Amino acid sequence: MIDIHSHVLFDIDDGAEDLDTSVDMCIDAYENGCRTLILTPHFIDYKSLHYFLDERNERIQILRRVLSAEKIRLEILAGAELFLSDKIFKAPDLNDLTINGTRYMLCEMPLGPFNTRHMTRWFEELFDRGYTPILAHPERYYEFHQDYSLVDDLINLGVLFQVNLDSLIGANGPEAQGMGIDMVYRGFAQFIASDAHDLIYRHTRLLEKLDYLPDEIDENIIEKCLKTNPEKLIKNQPI
Repeated sequence: MIDIHSHVLFDIDDGAEDLDTSVDMCIDAYENGCRTLILTPHFIDYKSLHYFLDERNERIQILRRVLSAEKIRLEILAGAELFLSDKIFKAPDLNDLTINGTRYMLCEMPLGPFNTRHMTRWFEELFDRGYTPILAHPERYYEFHQDYSLVDDLINLGVLFQVNLDSLIGANGPEAQGMGIDMVYRGFAQFIASDAHDLIYRHTRLLEKLDYLPDEIDENIIEKCLKTNPEKLIKNQPI
């Protein structure tokens, strides 16, 4: 399996606090069937892009060296979770924030109420720059629960979607679970991922959580959302 959304990289956002935690999360991921883990720390401050990239890349190299020394055969790839706001219109080149150097970019929006009139413009800006945006955890957005047609607007633009595995098993509440199952089952969401932040609650143990999936999410859907589409993503192929 390939996990396209994680906060395993240490001491850079609200995910893993230190290197030991990162390593343990990587071990958990590998022992639970994950063979490629994409590191997507939160990116918020558009004015500090170069600082963010330096910090991210340095930590990735450190983590790779430790995993290699401990013979943990988990492939880790670089990415980011880009926070969308009006600041994107004046943002510099964002190529180094894409997943594995592809055209695909993982994005998020405010989880609380926000002005949705700006939403399509944020995504149009990304498309105009040549990126294909993947919206993280659409099932968790308050605004989508109030107006599902907003999701339709993004689908019509060509936005892709990644649903959190936690949501599918009910960990984020019934509204998120219902919407997440609907999007995955109907093929509106192309990816399922951990969005892992820690070792206990929001963890990287995919197989452990797959045991609790509802019957609607069958093996074919799991294969498509956790293997086939992620493989196309990291190879920069159409999805």
